[in-house]
Amino acid sequence: MLDFIKDPEKTAILVIDMQKAFVSPGAAHCIKGAAATVPACAEAVGCARQKGMPVFWIRRQYREDGSDVEFTRYQSWLDGGRTMAPGSKGINSEELADGLSAEPGDYHIIKPRWSAFFQTELDLILRRKGIDTVVLIGTTTPNCVRTTCYDAIALDYKTYIIENCCSSMTDEIQKANMDDMERIGAVIV
Repeated sequence: MLDFIKDPEKTAILVIDMQKAFVSPGAAHCIKGAAATVPACAEAVGCARQKGMPVFWIRRQYREDGSDVEFTRYQSWLDGGRTMAPGSKGINSEELADGLSAEPGDYHIIKPRWSAFFQTELDLILRRKGIDTVVLIGTTTPNCVRTTCYDAIALDYKTYIIENCCSSMTDEIQKANMDDMERIGAVIV
């Protein structure tokens, strides 16, 4: 699956928001089609590990008082029972989706907004590890995957996106966003 990777020692895989609150059918923030990508995401992570690539689990968490929930998601956060609190369990939790699991040595990045780079230590860790290439997988394509892609390219990372490991609410949204990311320089696999 990752045959396109030329230098695994300089490449990291970023698994974006593959959490129960985004993937589980019926969850407050469920992305249609996200659950269907779990097997492909698990395969990509397994391939990355076989190649010796670092695995970064990029996740969203919210304070229980909601003081860090973005305005655009606040109502669904309330309606969902104050989702994704640290250590939460169940359908609206910050836990990884069923079928995905972290291993010792993996990296865990908590992001406060859409991009995995925005106000996180991701860029610092990647640069200290000598990483110059990122592979993006996860959900949702038009929001967190796309903003992470744009920031990665702005920070001069070679950026790959595995299309069947990403999801959107509709096929049209998925295609439009993949086309846009390809036009700005991402390689869509």
